[in-house]
Amino acid sequence: MPLTLFHTPHSRSLRPLWLLEEMGVEYTLNTMEYDADYFASEEYRKINPMGKLPALHDDDQLIIESTVIMEYLLNRYGPSTLNRDNHHPEYAKFLQWLHMAESGISGYLAVILGNRTVGKHYTVSKDYDEYCVYQVEKAFKLLEHDLQENDYLISDGFSAADISVGYSLYLANKLTRLPLSKKIEHYFLRLQQRPAWQKIMAIKP
Repeated sequence: MPLTLFHTPHSRSLRPLWLLEEMGVEYTLNTMEYDADYFASEEYRKINPMGKLPALHDDDQLIIESTVIMEYLLNRYGPSTLNRDNHHPEYAKFLQWLHMAESGISGYLAVILGNRTVGKHYTVSKDYDEYCVYQVEKAFKLLEHDLQENDYLISDGFSAADISVGYSLYLANKLTRLPLSKKIEHYFLRLQQRPAWQKIMAIKP
């Protein structure tokens, strides 16, 4: 199987999809509606044994987890101006936001979104919902701090870290409806003006 990304609109698969477009890598896109029954089926578990999206197939390799896919693409299909290697002075910050966008923001947002809109299997206590909001707010304060003097997270320009965080802001603002500060809102608007973002948001199943 050639480089193939399995994608559902609004999901975390937007991260690697956006990256592929920005990198200009050739790939096949398999876009589908969200269907919990299909994702739990034996048929789909042959694509991703976890029954989730995204899933990237690169010949006989299966890569799952959105930020892991991003790191894989950067290292396998680079060099890319969207990457920062371990010799870059802001490598630590780059790597931190590439992964913390998921572990420190989107993971909590998914709990909030599931609890407030989906319910049933996703219901959590009021205390845990508030804890998740608190963790997101902490991460946003750090994000504001790191954007104080720059348009993007890394001082020398747009990177894959901005893509990773950009999806988290989409999840926070457009889906979970959490407010953004003015600085973060302006940053998110800059990200949404990129042609690659506009292209992937227009993709339908």
